Amino acid sequence: MSAVDAITYAETVTGVLRRKYGPLRHASKLLARAVGSTPRTVQNWLDGINAPRGAELIRLMQECDELRDEIFRLVEEGKCQKDTASISVGVASAPMPDRRRSTDWAGF
Repeated sequence: MSAVDAITYAETVTGVLRRKYGPLRHASKLLARAVGSTPRTVQNWLDGINAPRGAELIRLMQECDELRDEIFRLVEEGKCQKDTASISVGVASAPMPDRRRSTDWAGF
């Protein structure tokens, strides 16, 4: 995996939610109530149709420690891959020239 993409993110969220909440009888209702969403939205997350965005993800991470840990793992994995790619390619960060002080263009 070269970077965390939408599919990896959605599969991670769905997998964690299914493991933790799938066995519960009214999982979508219970989780929806806990994170302030609708049961249909939560059912879509559990089915892998959609993945939570923004504030929904934050509320889920507050509710579910396993999900929080997996999201942090994806973040760290992405950082390590980015660092490794930068080193192997020899990418060096150079400052951009300050164009405000340039007198090369006409009129100044």
